[in-house]
Amino acid sequence: MLAAAILPIVVAIVRALVHHWFPIGDNALLYIRVVDVATEHHPWLGSWTSASLSVGENMNNPGPLYQDLAAPFAKVFGPGPGAAIGVGSLNILAVVGISLAARRIGGWLAEQWALLATVALVWTMGSELLIDIWQAHALLLWFLLLLVLLVGLADGQTWTLGWTLAIASLLVQTHISYAYILAVLCPAAFISYLLVRRGRPHLPLRAAVLSRRTAILGAAVLVLWSQTLIEQFFGPGKGNLSRLAGNAGGGDLQVGLQQAVGVGARIYTLPPWWLRSGFSTSVPSTPLTGKPDDPRIEIADLPSTILALVTIGVLLALLAYGVVRHRRAERHLLGNAALMAAVGVVGSILAIANLTVGPVGLAAHHVRLLWPLAVFVHTVALAVVATEIRARLPARLPRAAHFALPGVAVAVGVLAIPYQAHPQGPVADYATMPTMRRIMPNIAQLADVAPVLYDISNLRPFEPYSSTMMMTMQDMDIEFRVDDEGMVRQLGESRRADGTEPARVFQLQGPAAILYDGDACLVGLASQLSFADEATAATQADQLIQLLVQGSFGVAESALAEASEQQIADLDAALGGDLEAARRLVYEGTVSWWYYHGQLDAAEDPGPLFPLVDTYLNTAYALYSDQSAPCPD
Repeated sequence: MLAAAILPIVVAIVRALVHHWFPIGDNALLYIRVVDVATEHHPWLGSWTSASLSVGENMNNPGPLYQDLAAPFAKVFGPGPGAAIGVGSLNILAVVGISLAARRIGGWLAEQWALLATVALVWTMGSELLIDIWQAHALLLWFLLLLVLLVGLADGQTWTLGWTLAIASLLVQTHISYAYILAVLCPAAFISYLLVRRGRPHLPLRAAVLSRRTAILGAAVLVLWSQTLIEQFFGPGKGNLSRLAGNAGGGDLQVGLQQAVGVGARIYTLPPWWLRSGFSTSVPSTPLTGKPDDPRIEIADLPSTILALVTIGVLLALLAYGVVRHRRAERHLLGNAALMAAVGVVGSILAIANLTVGPVGLAAHHVRLLWPLAVFVHTVALAVVATEIRARLPARLPRAAHFALPGVAVAVGVLAIPYQAHPQGPVADYATMPTMRRIMPNIAQLADVAPVLYDISNLRPFEPYSSTMMMTMQDMDIEFRVDDEGMVRQLGESRRADGTEPARVFQLQGPAAILYDGDACLVGLASQLSFADEATAATQADQLIQLLVQGSFGVAESALAEASEQQIADLDAALGGDLEAARRLVYEGTVSWWYYHGQLDAAEDPGPLFPLVDTYLNTAYALYSDQSAPCPD
């Protein structure tokens, strides 16, 4: 069962190495921070958090523990292998931790149930998320490990306390969203711990507080949070803990209890639950609606409140039965697992209800922690039902019955091996990787004008390129700096531009990348097409330009009524023989838009010319350097 949980991760790592995979988008930004560990750019905090957009103040996740753990792999390997091997190895470590913790907490049977949940979560994540450093995905198996430890803590097992604090620190430091659910789960587990320990031999409270174990535990927690505290008290400006505490209430717009109940039902009680098919759809990304001064969040396709409450109530009743039936019986561990599962369901709904929604709306990753929690809840519920069924069967079962859990786990583990990339987070932009592969070697020319300012003032929202280009510069030892305050918070004060940089690097996408005619040096220009297809697209674009200049196209009056003054002027000039005006109309996609909206009349259908040209225009990416030195040949 342990091999079934680990093998998909190993295969994902090997697949990434074979295909020369590398981090893109936010993954590249996070990897830059990993490489910076123990350098002049050492990150004292976690990454910049998007919660900053909701509260209007730049904030970071509390600490860099995850970056510290991944750093050794980054020091040995390059960006692609370092990220894949690093994240994959940390996920394997979490899986092994789940196995060992469950066995120590409840023996081989508890270990089997825990590994069954682990394999199920690995399958749900799919291969690419198993090497994804993005916090929403990198922490899922670690959260499942914490849930297993909390069962042991609730069962009165003192050894779990230190590990619980360590893993909880990792989660909260890496992604502050875990603080809400842990603020419910951890106290509930500790209260259960105190109640259980009360009936067992234990030290008096004063002796326990002053014990050597408590001193070691306190020192360990202090070490885990030391970097956060150093930044708070000795870093520049307002400390990050002060920023987080001052905005603990979040923004004005929250999901609300009614919608939180619906979201909970989508994951816990109504199909497709936490299964792979619902990973991208169970909680759809939802933009804000309403007026700018009165924004609202209305999550689509949620079940009715009554249905959600009834189904969640049934689930809680089953878990409550498990608590009452087993907490004081021989199977007290199962009762405590049911207790933590019930607290998790209620606590997560309350956490989602109070989740602040920023200007970009609600995304699935905002509530991604529900997935491992739901896997845990359903595994516990299944164990409660299976235990009741087993109690009503003959004392001796067929030998094959003992292989039921391992058999299911192995089957699911095998199913998790094939390639599967959920279109979530940076993984959704995998199609841009070939484009970046063509640009990256050209970045070496910037070494002659370093340090460079990477200007992000014109970036498209959520574009995947800039951070990968910065990561490549870092890998080539090309110093880069930024002047955007949010990016300074992300990369650290040591990368703040001071105005002395001899070059300003900027990127353009789409038609702007092709049509740029300024004085900046071209570092690289590419698209998602191959070289051959790009040449064909350029030839077909020239054909469209010639057809336009020759007057082969007629444009409907309705299209001209909606056109801009510049488009009308360009059309008049093109019909008069101006090739540059015609080029703008073709390369900016105006002619294509007219054609696909039935606004273009032509003697001969130009339709076959558009698909390749449109792909070239829509996926074009260029990196430019506005520098004091002459452009290289």
